[in-house]
Amino acid sequence: MNPPRQPRSVATQERILAATEALLAEGDPDLMTMEQVAERAHVSIGAIYKRFQGKSSLLPLVLDRVHQQQLARLHEFLGQERWRDAGLSERVHALLGVFAESQVARQRLIRALVVGHWQSTDPVPQEARAAEVMGAMHAWLSERTDEITHPDPRGALSLGLFTTLQTLQTAIMLGRVPPAVGLERFTGELARMFLAYLGVTHAP
Repeated sequence: MNPPRQPRSVATQERILAATEALLAEGDPDLMTMEQVAERAHVSIGAIYKRFQGKSSLLPLVLDRVHQQQLARLHEFLGQERWRDAGLSERVHALLGVFAESQVARQRLIRALVVGHWQSTDPVPQEARAAEVMGAMHAWLSERTDEITHPDPRGALSLGLFTTLQTLQTAIMLGRVPPAVGLERFTGELARMFLAYLGVTHAP
């Protein structure tokens, strides 16, 4: 699908994507209809089908939209002055904490989009966007690689970050955080495991 060029067309597509995102966050994506999207976006059903063949062509654009939002919020978080003198332990705990909060806030939406992503016939654009988010996190934590005692600091940081975020996201998305532990403690323990793997000796 060619991206819209006229301001009116851009605005219409934005309303359609925002409506789809809202509906995915509210209920079962399998039950969402294009008619519901049209009603929520205040456009005709014809206007939607003029631009999209169906839900399968909508989901990749919604996922890309969500990734752009996440990346913007991430850069804002990472760029805060308070992190200038923060060590690796403080950064890891803070990063996992804010990541967990974002996953909880958009649990249904993320679950719907992850399913749609893996069913997509062309996952490359979404994988590239996810890699961009991961790259920003990795670069920020890499500023403190001097604190890592693992024999392969950058390799360990990359693998540990990926594994930790995947574990946290899956647990939240599928509702698998142990009730007896709770999300805050679960996130904190994952941070400690990550730091121990890196060999950060002064982690709290």
